[in-house]
Amino acid sequence: MSTDEVLTAKQASIAGPFARLFFRFNAIACWLFILFWPAMLVFDQVEQPWWGATLTIAGFVLVMGLLGSWIWYEADQARDDTRRLRRDGRDAIAEILDLEVTDPGDGSADVARMQLRISGEDVPGFRAVYRDDHDKAYVVGAKFNAVVDPSDNLFTLRPLRRR
Repeated sequence: MSTDEVLTAKQASIAGPFARLFFRFNAIACWLFILFWPAMLVFDQVEQPWWGATLTIAGFVLVMGLLGSWIWYEADQARDDTRRLRRDGRDAIAEILDLEVTDPGDGSADVARMQLRISGEDVPGFRAVYRDDHDKAYVVGAKFNAVVDPSDNLFTLRPLRRR
């Protein structure tokens, strides 16, 4: 296999119907928030020169429009990855080769960045990076069940009900 033929692994975005619905709700909320400043102007809640209002509204459209689009895209990506692994996924074993735990410093859970070796009966071995909330079970040498689409090494360590 030449270096041109090497497949890179990609951690799948996995989300159930409720999580995807929540993503889409938030995307729509972002887009609706664009109407906030024009409504404030119409109901005389703020006084602003026309050029200030124009710039403010343009900023809302740009920031909230892009944020909503990104959230919607993430919901689509999660749906597609989840469906694909349920349909084409193969069982494999992921072994942790290296582990780096980071404290984000914002009070949320520590983040584990793991170097994995993933292989299975129907899955040629490959190396991957996996990020997740830190769990005490994540130690170097630990092995976990994985689901992999061998066509491009899309994988997850999350359990999936497959057909």
